[in-house]
Amino acid sequence: MTATRGFPGWEIIEGAGGGYIAIRTVLVPEHSALSNVRCGATLPELFEHLEEEARGRVNVTGRRGTARDRAG
Repeated sequence: MTATRGFPGWEIIEGAGGGYIAIRTVLVPEHSALSNVRCGATLPELFEHLEEEARGRVNVTGRRGTARDRAG
C-alpha cells in the first residue's frame, strides 16, 4: 500500500496483528519532535494520527506540546 489522502513521504502497510502502520520514506532525526512511525487500529485512525503529525507533534496526553515542552 502507498501513501494516500495527501500523506506523501509515508508508506502505509497492514500490521501483522491487525491495524495499519505508516513509515516515513525518509527518516527524520531522533530529536526532531516528529515521528518516523505512526500506527492506527483503522485507516481513519491512522489518517488522523498522520494529520496530527502534519500539524505538529501531539504528546501522549493528546495535547499539543510546544518546542519548549518537547525539549524538557
